[in-house]
Amino acid sequence: MNHPVIPIAVLDSTKQRKRQAPKGRRVDPAELAQVQALLGTESRQRDLLIEHLHKIQDRFGCLSAGHLAALAQEMHLAQTEVYEVATFYHHFDVVKEGQAAPAALTVRVCDGLSCEMAGARDLLARLPALVGREVRVIAAPCIGRCEQAPAVAVGQHPIANDGRYRGHRREVRHGKTRPCWLHRPCRVSRGRRLLVDQRVCIRQA
Repeated sequence: MNHPVIPIAVLDSTKQRKRQAPKGRRVDPAELAQVQALLGTESRQRDLLIEHLHKIQDRFGCLSAGHLAALAQEMHLAQTEVYEVATFYHHFDVVKEGQAAPAALTVRVCDGLSCEMAGARDLLARLPALVGREVRVIAAPCIGRCEQAPAVAVGQHPIANDGRYRGHRREVRHGKTRPCWLHRPCRVSRGRRLLVDQRVCIRQA
């Protein structure tokens, strides 16, 4: 039994449409230059993504859509991968197109079970009046300091609760927002851990 042969047309390769740019948001040259300058000569390997996100967050106070796209291009990663990592961690402030940047300083109050039982809700209500309107006070998932409940972090600097909130106001007033290990190694002196360059340090008696 004979069957008719139906020819298959071969599409000319020269007529195939080619993507002119990576899928996702167009990268702004100015924002790309900012990211490149911030990373400097550091490696762009993918396991440093979180570290590079921290650099952008610390430098600009948030992660804009433009900077995320620029970082994805610089690290040769998909924009969706960079965005998913950035939005997974509560410390990062991802700002979408058209949104206003957050306050320059953020105080996070843990609302986990231990902190909730220790008075986190009351602390969330009282802190804005103590630290001022220019400081953003928000609830955050567990920050791993249940023994200091209700736990608070000023920027990236976790501080112990003294029951009177004096530590919270002091850290905000002095701008202590980063733990000492992000700067230089500490030296031990008279039972206290002191930062060599006198910047942020969590002192232990």
